[in-house]
Amino acid sequence: MNKLKLNQNQILKLNNQTYLPFLIHQLPKNYNKFNTLNILKINTTIYINTIEFTKQQINNYISTLNFSNINKNCIK
Repeated sequence: MNKLKLNQNQILKLNNQTYLPFLIHQLPKNYNKFNTLNILKINTTIYINTIEFTKQQINNYISTLNFSNINKNCIK
């Protein structure tokens, strides 16, 4: 059985893989080029596996995530 784990920033960990949360209007421009196996949708939040991003993109996104309203969209 797969285990979902969310931290305080709504970053999802599933089977030792990390997924970043996005709202539909915040998706990256190259979203359509990502492998569909690396994308999850739970309620209104779209999670994209970090393997689709560079380390710098991940760090920039996580630093801005603290001020985003994604944190208010919790999985229930």
